[in-house]
Amino acid sequence: MAASELAALEPLTHRPLLLPPNRVYRLWRGGAVLDRLQGRPDPQDGTTPEEWIASTTVSRLPGRPADEGLSQVQLPGGGRLPLKALIAAFPRAMLGSAHVARFGAELGVLCKLLDSAMRLFIQAHPDQEFARAHLGSPFGKTEAWIVLATREIAGERPYILLGFTEGVGQAEFRRLVQAQDSAGMVRALNRVPVEPGQVFLLRAGAPHALGPGVFLVEIQEPTDLVVNAEYRLFGRPAEQAFMGLPFDLAMQCFDYAAAGAAFLAAQRLAPRTLSAGADGLEERLIGPEDTPHFGAARLTVQRALPDRDRGRCYAGIVVAGEGVLEGDGVSLPLRAGVTFFAPAASRHEAYRATAGPLTVIKCFPPRP
Repeated sequence: MAASELAALEPLTHRPLLLPPNRVYRLWRGGAVLDRLQGRPDPQDGTTPEEWIASTTVSRLPGRPADEGLSQVQLPGGGRLPLKALIAAFPRAMLGSAHVARFGAELGVLCKLLDSAMRLFIQAHPDQEFARAHLGSPFGKTEAWIVLATREIAGERPYILLGFTEGVGQAEFRRLVQAQDSAGMVRALNRVPVEPGQVFLLRAGAPHALGPGVFLVEIQEPTDLVVNAEYRLFGRPAEQAFMGLPFDLAMQCFDYAAAGAAFLAAQRLAPRTLSAGADGLEERLIGPEDTPHFGAARLTVQRALPDRDRGRCYAGIVVAGEGVLEGDGVSLPLRAGVTFFAPAASRHEAYRATAGPLTVIKCFPPRP
């Protein structure tokens, strides 16, 4: 798109922006619950179990399209434009002046909807220090999971694997990975039953795996950096599973102190009420006291709620109900499954429910 054409799109920065569906291919199966949320006919599990939201990040899987993962913005009257291009053209209006002063024209966060029909491979993510030193990235991959729904698959209660069990040391886990002993690796991690409404913080380095039957929002640093411990189980060469790093260096991504009951207790976050009344409920799910890398909030709108985060950019995910985000000549219809981006310069003012409680998850970049 020519510079003159981009300049004509500046009014878009004054309104919340609809994000068309952005499903991404993965090596594991799932997606039926995500299909239902998005209103797709014949929901079923398949190879696109993730929806990447407000994404300026590309998938690292080899052999896939070079732009896979990048979010598009729906333009008035049809057509689409990469969200990344709009941010690059209008960084202060899209992200806010303080954000740009600290992070430049980089959103700094990635949001996803994930729906698992099988257990994912055991993995860990690098922290920022490791990513800068060895992977050429200013971001690592601390992430958090907000559980939306669960389902039993083959009679198995939904669960996650998170952190090492007491007594598992570096030498033992390295031996399990070298032997590709999946059963041993599973036994080496804590198995945690999960329920809708729970929130978990997964700091970079913590070993983890999503179990079958879990549908969640994932909010994370904006990378696709991962060390996969179980590469043979998913038919990947070790070089790909370790991001091209030597074995000894890749295994340094795992935090062997992330273990036991005390570690698990610290990863569970309790929602904190920001406001409550007849018009609705607003809760902080992830705040700066939990992590500096991102934030999250949940709105449950019964009638109407002002947007206390107006002036701060964020990604929005509608998980239930119908309504509208409106104000000062702008209006965005909302229903379950819709995702959007609220620019810092957006002139919207409030959320209004029109059919049942309207529930929205807000995902924030790091504070400047």
